[in-house]
Amino acid sequence: MVFADVMQQFKSAQPDVQQIDVPEQWGQGRAVFGGMASALALAHLITLVPAEIPLRSVSVSFVAPLNAGPATVSRRILRQGKSVIQAIVEITQQDQVALVLLASFGAERVSGYTVASAPAPAFADHAVVMPKQGPVPEFTRHFDYQIKKGLMPFSGGTSTELGGLIRFSEGESTAVGVLELLALVDAWPPVSLTLLNQPAPASSLTWTIEFIQPHQSSETKALTSDWWSYLANIEHAADGYHHIEAKLWQADGQLAAISRQTVTVFA
Repeated sequence: MVFADVMQQFKSAQPDVQQIDVPEQWGQGRAVFGGMASALALAHLITLVPAEIPLRSVSVSFVAPLNAGPATVSRRILRQGKSVIQAIVEITQQDQVALVLLASFGAERVSGYTVASAPAPAFADHAVVMPKQGPVPEFTRHFDYQIKKGLMPFSGGTSTELGGLIRFSEGESTAVGVLELLALVDAWPPVSLTLLNQPAPASSLTWTIEFIQPHQSSETKALTSDWWSYLANIEHAADGYHHIEAKLWQADGQLAAISRQTVTVFA
């Protein structure tokens, strides 16, 4: 099932506690791909928040593996002010909390201070295409990758950077919103895996992502068929925990999202 079809199960005016179907064919190790799990939680929440108050940031804790099949998603507004809304979402499965998501929405404010973000990196022409078959996570078949900086996972590299181009490979060209941005950012493997010389397990412990997309011109229609630029860097790694910063730019070079993850590496 393609990403857009999975999100169709979320409609406006639904109850705060809802039964959902976690899709097949989106696996990553022993759980569902984290970008999909986070999008399921956020999709349940955003129907509750006025469209004129855009999403600014999301923090996710991956508490337990979320597997394909039935699950329960619940949402709650923690505080709603004139400009800012804070909310929480939980996904539970078999009476176990699998994911907790905190979201912050904020209306635009009048400000005289603006700092422009850096444009997308200028990658080299050479690229390594990630295969669709073989020992790759199941969910990666929903994306096209061109690795232009760094190496494939388990290549025994030395660079702390990984990046290149990414897009959805589902065929349909639809508009990109915050749900699709979650998937595009998290679809890349942790840079940490490129340092290893043989397969070893790793998983995201926490993830924070900030969205720049609401600030961008409405004349720019970012699409799932566009090639998006991505670049991640390990800022610190020790004791089995790697701290990774990443950015995602849309096709016209505008910054769309800033990401930070704590990844546990069992090697």
